[in-house]
Amino acid sequence: MKVKIFVVNPFEMNCYLYYNEKSKEGIIIDPGASDDSEKKLITGFLKENGVNLKHIINTHGHIDHILGNKWAKDTFQVPVMMHKKDLEFLQRGKEQAAQFGLSFPELPQPDVFLEENDIVEFDDCSLKVLHTPGHSPGGICLVDERERIIFAGDTIFRNSIGRTDLQGGDIDELLASINNKLFKYNDDYTIYPGHYEPTTIGEEKESNPFLK
Repeated sequence: MKVKIFVVNPFEMNCYLYYNEKSKEGIIIDPGASDDSEKKLITGFLKENGVNLKHIINTHGHIDHILGNKWAKDTFQVPVMMHKKDLEFLQRGKEQAAQFGLSFPELPQPDVFLEENDIVEFDDCSLKVLHTPGHSPGGICLVDERERIIFAGDTIFRNSIGRTDLQGGDIDELLASINNKLFKYNDDYTIYPGHYEPTTIGEEKESNPFLK
């Protein structure tokens, strides 16, 4: 399995392509592309590498993670997936965008609502859904237990955690999500967060100042 990271939009969010380099099937996680150059970069990579997308997944509904949902849905014609508790953010996309002076198209409604312990499958890959509220009510993480990889959205970052001062944020919920769900995995699991560089479970257990 291969992970390709695109840092997109004014919020410098990590959009991920996760794909099988042999079968060429994959998914896009948080398609936050906000301008034509970012969209062309992503579609160009997919075309150059022959990757066929099967799913669009939002780790949560904040503006930086959903900016490219309409583009991705229109372009790839595959299901949009997210947790239903963040549907309100999706429906308030224009309001979120206006706060930052951004234009925003009408978004497609999710095709699939993901719940705790759901499995998202493509090719021979299985991603387990963890509901990890705290940064937002419907935040999720995606775990590939075979590859020992976690796509964590804004739940946790290298030496930091997701902010909890936005609507629906809750610091106690967030810490519980990290300690009781993410930290049950072994130290060698790689974490791919919604912002900044990758880290590992072991590194965050050892050095994250918010989790001491």
